[in-house]
Amino acid sequence: MAKTGKPQTYNDIIAALVSQSVAMPAILLENIDATINANKQLGYTTREEFIEDAVITMLQSLSSKLGQENSAKESQTKKTE
Repeated sequence: MAKTGKPQTYNDIIAALVSQSVAMPAILLENIDATINANKQLGYTTREEFIEDAVITMLQSLSSKLGQENSAKESQTKKTE
């Protein structure tokens, strides 16, 4: 059963699995596992937790960086008008 509590067909389960999966090189997954195992103090217990946190951090970083770049571009546009 899914989070909805409704039984699902095999095709529903496979479709959900595929839509929520990301392929990564084995060596990257091995490095993630090694990092998690060597640094228990970080609090990660699964690859999924680690990867989710890494993606969130990267998106926030890019958003901040792109926001600053967009602000600079807007300032330049206003100065030239």
